[in-house]
Amino acid sequence: MFHPTTVDAATPRAVRTFINQVMDVYLADVHAMLRLPRPEVNIAEGCNFSIVAVLMNVISGVSVVLYEPPANRQATGRKFMETAREFYPWDTEPVGAVNNPDEGAEILYGSFRNPMAHAFGFQEPEPPGPLSVTRFPGPGLAEANLETIETSIGRPNQALRGAPTLMRDAATQALRLNVESFYWGARELLRRLTADAVRIAVAENYLSPMLRPAR
Repeated sequence: MFHPTTVDAATPRAVRTFINQVMDVYLADVHAMLRLPRPEVNIAEGCNFSIVAVLMNVISGVSVVLYEPPANRQATGRKFMETAREFYPWDTEPVGAVNNPDEGAEILYGSFRNPMAHAFGFQEPEPPGPLSVTRFPGPGLAEANLETIETSIGRPNQALRGAPTLMRDAATQALRLNVESFYWGARELLRRLTADAVRIAVAENYLSPMLRPAR
């Protein structure tokens, strides 16, 4: 069962409604895809790239609706990277992972978000090393593990099997993005952003005329 996004206790009504009626729809689809692959019903695909594309869209949407509205298609790259830099939980990443906020935000946007959204991952010039999007081996996540990931405020290291969001190989410059860790990180980004009272007050004023409160 999908668990809605955890938000700060002081999150105002219109922002809560937006997260419940819009963002959680995207995240519920990710929840379903994380149950894959299901070899017992002949579904071998893990939807690695589809999950990452949805999560990138979540961060992008949040950056122009909650981080810095209005959603007017202006400065979207800057807003994405600032949101990822300031609110993604880089401080929880395991030792050896990419954990510098500036570097991490630049990689998410420049190496994964932009190329995947516009050119199927092709880049010119080519990146210094290969890029990969990984899932845990074996069948998809069990509901119990997904529940842990979706309800944990602190990094659920056991459920995430110690995997970092981003890992760079120093020798080959290969970059690896782990889907399961990125899912927890994107949800934690949302929670941390809702705790920014100044930004959320601006977002509340922007959203209030447009959204009916959830009942």
